[in-house]
Parts: sequence; C-alpha cells; structure tokens
Amino acid sequence: MKTTLLHVRRLAVAAALLGVVFSPRVVSAQSDLDASEAEAFLGDWIVSVESDFGAFDVNLKIEDQGGKVAASVALPEQGVVEVTDITRSGDDLVLSYELDTQGQLISVSVTLEPDGEDLIVEFDFGGQFFMDGSAVRAGS
Repeated sequence: MKTTLLHVRRLAVAAALLGVVFSPRVVSAQSDLDASEAEAFLGDWIVSVESDFGAFDVNLKIEDQGGKVAASVALPEQGVVEVTDITRSGDDLVLSYELDTQGQLISVSVTLEPDGEDLIVEFDFGGQFFMDGSAVRAGS
C-alpha cells in the first residue's frame, strides 16, 4: 500500500511539473511605472509623423495593466512592438524600446509631451535619426 501511494505521489508531482513546463504562458508587457503617474496618456493614439521618407501614421496604445503602465507601438512594415521601458521625465512620458531593422537592433526613444488634449511626439532613433509628430486620441 505504501509503495502504491509513493508511486501515485511521484506521478502527481511529475504531472504537475510537466504542466508547468508545457503550459502556455501569458506574457504581459508592462513597465514598473504606476498607471496613476500616466493617467493623461492612457488610451489609443494615432501619431502622425512627417519624415524624409514621407508622412505616415503610427498607432500607439498605452494602458493600465494591473496598476502598471503598458504600451505597444504599431509601426508600418514592422508590426506591433511591445514597450516595457516606460518612464516619466517631468511632465513627459518616455517610451524606450529596440527596433529590429534588417537585422540591426536600433534603440528608439519616444517622448510624449502633453499639448492640451493632444500630444507632441519626438522619436529618437539611437541619436542618429529624429522625427517629430503629433498624436490625437483614436476616434476623435
């Protein structure tokens, strides 16, 4: 009886470990910044940018995930980039992430400055290339 109970326990432990290893994981892309520090920035934004390559729009989503700020940037031809490095600099919100362009990782910093109901947006691509734009809330 003791031997059977020991085998059942081992089997239960093995099944639990396999469940942990092979279960799908929910990965939440969020920063350490409290959502209360970024309330004015929360929501869906459309960022309009003028560049040497022409005008284009970028979709920006900033949300509260469990009390922390999470953001994603939908870039043309790049897809959605999850941003986890989100900080405050005075009144501004700064999003930092790495962008893979043709196998090269480029550090990107996006500064969002409040401008009434809208935002002034500055992109810094590794200190080598800069773009300015503005953002309005999606649906406005």
